[in-house]
This record gives sequence, C-alpha cells and structure tokens, in this order.
Amino acid sequence: RSLPATLAAVAAASRHAGDVETIVVDAGSEDGTAAIAEAAGARVLVSAQRGRALQMNAGARAAAGEVLLFLHADTSLPL
Repeated sequence: RSLPATLAAVAAASRHAGDVETIVVDAGSEDGTAAIAEAAGARVLVSAQRGRALQMNAGARAAAGEVLLFLHADTSLPL
C-alpha cells in the first residue's frame, strides 16, 4: 500500500540530488511489489532468500553509487 508513495517521494527528492538509482529487492512478495516498483522506474532485483538484511545486502551489492540510503516500503521522506 505504501510503496507507491515511498517511490514517488524518492523520485521527487532525487530530482534535486543528481544521479540517483532506485533499487527494490523483492523476495517473492505476492502483493505486486515488483510491478509497482518497475512502473515507478525502479530497478527490481528478485532475491531467492527472504530476510531484510539479506535483501539490503543484495541491493547494496547491485548499487553503483557511493552513498546508500535504505528505506522500507512504508517510509515517509521529509520533503
């Protein structure tokens, strides 16, 4: 439910930040997470392993940037 709002906030904030990549790691959710993230322009990784830390590590390995910001689907960014 919250993922579209979180991704929209990330997109809005990134307009002022320059080169930003958004990565969503999905471990077999059945709520449409991957489709929602892809529609918002995020890069989606599918993880065979469940677990928040495992998913965060997978996203970190895939990231090209030097600075990482980890958010959960229900995070509200202050804009």
